[in-house]
Amino acid sequence: MEVIKEKRTDLTFLYLKGRLDAENAKSLEENLLKLIDEGARQMIVDCSKIDFINNAGLRVLLSVAKRLTKLDGRLALHSPSPIAKQIFDSSGFGMVARIYDTREEAAANVAHSGLLSSADNLQKILKNDN
Repeated sequence: MEVIKEKRTDLTFLYLKGRLDAENAKSLEENLLKLIDEGARQMIVDCSKIDFINNAGLRVLLSVAKRLTKLDGRLALHSPSPIAKQIFDSSGFGMVARIYDTREEAAANVAHSGLLSSADNLQKILKNDN
């Protein structure tokens, strides 16, 4: 599992690539919880490159979502690969974390939820995208 982190204003964007399974779930969870401990409160996760996800992977995302919720934060997922979408839909994971079709939609909804210090930051975030 490859994880790429990008911090923009109040948002932490994460890109997950590969398999999210028992083999790498623990290290991914440790890394994400460390980001939260360091102050991340709004995490937006790109799921477009997830090749496989099982219950261990779902537990990681659930753990992160719970921790963020306790800290008035939010986990938003976007652009799920076909396999990730199938697992999220069949498991009801959409009730735990919001799942959006695009990065822009996820960022806009987090901004409009009042979680960002300023909705103006959304424009800065989206303008920096390539």
